[in-house]
Amino acid sequence: MNITGHNSFSGCRFCEIKGVYSQKHKHVYFPSKGTYAKKNHTEWLSHLNEIEVTSTSKNKKSLIQKYGKYK
Repeated sequence: MNITGHNSFSGCRFCEIKGVYSQKHKHVYFPSKGTYAKKNHTEWLSHLNEIEVTSTSKNKKSLIQKYGKYK
């Protein structure tokens, strides 16, 4: 499925919720209130393509963290 784990900043397979890191507990938490946009297939493919064509590994790691996907 090419997604990062449930404890990543983008850990939901279905929506675009972003996690918040707690330095005290060394854990990523997700806000329980709010409305979040659902992920769709076209955006998914676009993000994966952006990761694949990135020239440096630093940029690739940054995009993986941003999108919660890996390839």
